Amino acid sequence: MLDALFEAARTDDRAAARPDLLARVLADAEALQPTLDPLKRRDKPRKSVFAQLFGALGGWPSVTGLAAATVAGVWVGFVATPELLPNGVASLIGADTEIYLAYLEGGSNYGLEE
Repeated sequence: MLDALFEAARTDDRAAARPDLLARVLADAEALQPTLDPLKRRDKPRKSVFAQLFGALGGWPSVTGLAAATVAGVWVGFVATPELLPNGVASLIGADTEIYLAYLEGGSNYGLEE
C-alpha cells in the first residue's frame, strides 16, 4: 500500500517544485557561500617552545602537580635525616656508598618479627 502512495506522489505534477522556486533557492545558497580571499589568508601565530611543552604536559593541572612533586623531592633531599642517609646527601653522589635498611634505628623492623 505504501509503494502505491509513493508512486502516486512521484507522478503527481502538483508536488514537483517549480523552476523559479529552485532558481531562487540556488541563488540564495550561492549568496551565502563563504568566499576565500587569498590575500587575506591568516596564519595561526606560532606557539613558543614553552607553550608547546606546557600544552603537551596537559596544561596547568599537570604542570602544578609536577612542580609540587619536584619541590617535595628537593625538600626531602635536603632535609633527609641521618636515619635515611647516614653519610648525608653526599652519600647519594658517591658511587662507592651503599645504603641498607639495617642503618635505620630501633622500631623499624617493618613487621619482620622472627
